[in-house]
Parts: sequence; C-alpha cells; structure tokens
Amino acid sequence: MSGVHRAHQHRRSKRGLALALAALLFVALSFGAVSAFRALSGGCANSSEMTVAVDPALAPVVDRLVALQSASDLDCTDLAVEAVPSAAALAAVSGGKAPALWIPDSSLWLYRLGKATAQSPDIVSESIATTPVVAIGAQGDQPEVDTWLDVLRTKGLGLGDPLTSSVSAAPIIGSLAVAQAESSDTKVVTAAMVPIAQAQLSSDPETSQGKRIDEVMADGGTAVVTEQAVVSQPSGAVSTAVPKDGSVFLDFPMAVTEPSSGDHPAARRVGKLLAAVLSSSEAQAELSSTGFRLPNGAPLDDDRGVGKVAKLAPADLSAVSDALTTFARLALPIRALAVDDVSGSMAFPAGSTTRMALTIKASETGLGLFPGKAQLGLWSFSTKLDGNKDYKALVKIRRMDAEVGDTTQREIVLKAARSLKPKVGGGTGLYDTTLAAYREVKKAYDPKAINSVILLTDGANDDPGSISLKSLLTTLKEEFDPTRPVIIVTIGITADADAAVLKQISEATGGTSYIARTPADIANVFVTALQNRAG
Repeated sequence: MSGVHRAHQHRRSKRGLALALAALLFVALSFGAVSAFRALSGGCANSSEMTVAVDPALAPVVDRLVALQSASDLDCTDLAVEAVPSAAALAAVSGGKAPALWIPDSSLWLYRLGKATAQSPDIVSESIATTPVVAIGAQGDQPEVDTWLDVLRTKGLGLGDPLTSSVSAAPIIGSLAVAQAESSDTKVVTAAMVPIAQAQLSSDPETSQGKRIDEVMADGGTAVVTEQAVVSQPSGAVSTAVPKDGSVFLDFPMAVTEPSSGDHPAARRVGKLLAAVLSSSEAQAELSSTGFRLPNGAPLDDDRGVGKVAKLAPADLSAVSDALTTFARLALPIRALAVDDVSGSMAFPAGSTTRMALTIKASETGLGLFPGKAQLGLWSFSTKLDGNKDYKALVKIRRMDAEVGDTTQREIVLKAARSLKPKVGGGTGLYDTTLAAYREVKKAYDPKAINSVILLTDGANDDPGSISLKSLLTTLKEEFDPTRPVIIVTIGITADADAAVLKQISEATGGTSYIARTPADIANVFVTALQNRAG
C-alpha cells in the first residue's frame, strides 16, 4: 500500500508542479503582453488622434520631435503632423475644416483668422521658433538696401506672392512698420507695391524660397527669403543684407483651431504639452541645427546667419491687412472702358500745347502700364457725337494682347487715342455718357478682373437734355452690385473741371476722383489713376 501511496503522491507532485509552471508561464506571458502593450501605447489603454497643421518650413522639425514622444507624453494622443502652407491652412480653418492645432509661420495669419471669424484665436504658444527675413544677392554681390522700401523698389525683385507668403509680405510689413514709427505717409508703400503687383499680371510669382535662391545664384539679382532658408544652403552660396532699421521675423505661433463643437479643451491640453516639448532644450538644439532662431530672436551660433537684427513689427496690424487688400486689388487684371472728353474746350491752350494734346500724350504713357492680360476699350464723348448720343464707341473692350486682324488691341487703342480731336462747338454730355459707360462695362462683367470706367473730362455737364445729377447718382447707387462691382474713376483736367461733381460720381460706385489742375499735372495724375485703377 505504501508503495502505491508514494507513487500517487509522486504523480500528484508532478501534476502540481506542472500546474504551478503553467500558472507562472501564464503570469509571465500576461505580464509580457501588458508590458508590450504599455511600451507601444505609452501607458494609455486608449489613445485619440489629432492633427497639427504646420507651415512647411517648420514641419520637418516638428515631425521629428513629435515622433520621439509617446502617446502618454501628449495626453494619450497620437498626433499627426501635416505640412500645410499657412495660406491654405487659413482657408481650411476659416472654412470649417480645421485641424486640432495650427502652427503658421507668422502671427499675421492668426490676426487674419480673427478678422475672418470675428473671434480671437486661442493661442497656446506665442512663438515656437523665429527667423528674420533677409535680402539676398549673388555670391560677392551684396544687395545695397538701406530700407525695406528700397527692397520693394528693387527692379526685378524676386519676391513671391505677398498674399500667400509671409516671407513675400515682409518688405511691405517692414516698410509700414518704419512709416508708422516715423509717422510718415504710408502712401509711398502703396506706390512701391504697384509695379510689383502689375508684374504679377504678366507672370506667376515664384513662391518657393529654394527656387528664388537658385535663380539668384544662377542669374544674379535680388530676392527675399528667410535667414533659415539661406543657412540651409552651402556656406557662401549667396550674399545677404538686412536694412538698417531691422527685419520682420517669422515667429511660428501655435493656436488651438479645434472647433468648439469638437473637443476643444482636449486639443488645448495637447497643444500645451506640444508647446512644452518644442521648448525643451533638446528641441531648441534641433531647431538651431536646422537654422531657426529661438523665440527670443537671438543670433545663431557659430557665426551662422546675419547676426543681431532688430525686430520690426507694425503697431497697427490693420494697416498691413489694408495694404495686402490693396495689393490684391492691384494684382487683379483690369477690365476698363476709357472715356475721353472731346468737347470743344479740349482745344483750349494748356501751356505750350492743348488740353487734348496733353491728354493724348498722357494716354500713350498710361497704355504702357497695361499688361497683355488687361482688357481695355475706348469711347469719346461730347454732345450729339453719334446721332443723338453724346458718346461714341471707338474700340470695344478686349485683351491688350488680343490679335485683331493683322494687328493687336494695344495698337488699335493707341491709334484711336492718337486720332482724338475736339468737336468744334461741342459741349460736355457728362451725365448721359457716364451712365451709358457704366452699363456697358457692367453688361459683360468679368469676375476675375477689376471692372471699371475711367472717365477724363475738362468741364461740367452742359447738355440741357440729359438726366440730372441727382438722377445719375441715384441710378448708379441703385444699379451698383457689391457682388459684381463696377467702379468709376474720374479724372478732371484743369481747374475748369467740376471737381465736386466728379467726386460724387466716383464715390457713388466706390471709385476715386483725381484732378490735374495744371498742364504739368495731367500726365502724372492720369498715370496715378491707372496705377490705382481699382479706386
């Protein structure tokens, strides 16, 4: 019996040992699985997904730094970094397709977001990194620029598009900042923008900083890029210059753009944690190694970059917004009907010549401002110039580069302008002509252009059979459509022009009136009116 009992005990011992080993193995495997899960999830049983849209200049650095974090480091969030140009991100956020977080390249975008949504952006970091904007020239050919206004006025400037790029807008912003600080007239900044905007009508601006650098290296000239873009190039590839007043800095702020209908508080927590990650010593070393300055703007180490630079920032950001709106208007192609006075008084002396001759000469100069994409037509007016009509259509509105028979629209308009002659004894049928011209432009409205009437006259309405001024103004205001605006730009020639009436006519459509009081003013005023053709 005892032998049997011992054998049974031995079998039970083996079975117990096996069960114990199995239990230990289960515990070990379970612990390993949990450990593996925790290793993968960073201690988070569940993790949410969020997206941060980052300007492409900074996105690679942010992506590398985020990849080093576990989900638990970011409030149990898997954060996806997407490189999105700031202009495109603004459109997405304003249009209701917002990422949870947004890092544009400049605070200006957050200001524009606030304007677009009528709400102050929820900013979790004023600045992740900075970099100043600089002017560059070919190696050994440093740009000679004392001010940002000098940069704007540089012929053939490689700028890009100020409407979609903070870098490209920097010369405008810098010029405005100095003008505000010195309480000087900001109109000089607008004047400097005109040729740049008009040049963009002829060719698309180069938006890539890298390509602008390549073009300067290959062909010379001057371009605008950031210090970070230059530092990323081989040493000495280009020469750099910063105006003496300082520079505009890109500051890369971070805002919570998760809609209030979503989990905005959670996005804000993640934003705060991400801001802490990006301000760590490891992150700052990574940012510096790729050419970015820290938020305080201190110079890069190892003699990289342009050294100490003063920060330029406009006191009034609305002035920047207004300037960019003006640029957008100027950059649109023009579709205009020029309406020239040929009444008898246009034969009156003006200095050593006549009013008509000076107007024709000014027209010749002005036509040179119209690029090929511009559309222009020509009417003349007096009284009963074409049967009972006070006006006569001379050239229909077409693109200036349009081929018409064996010539171009530009040549046809120029020839017609040169052939204008005052009508002996003719009066000034101003009111009927103005309304007819307005309706002519409105009839074939082009939504992709600035639609306008440009009217030149040396007198006041003296057609007794025409509509009254009150009727004209009332009709213009009633027919004005803000979604399809047609503006009237009036140019009065000499002090005989009825300045008060011309101003009322222009203002009824949101246009502007100009007066050339002396013969010497005619050409300059005409050119100015064309340059600021949108009113």
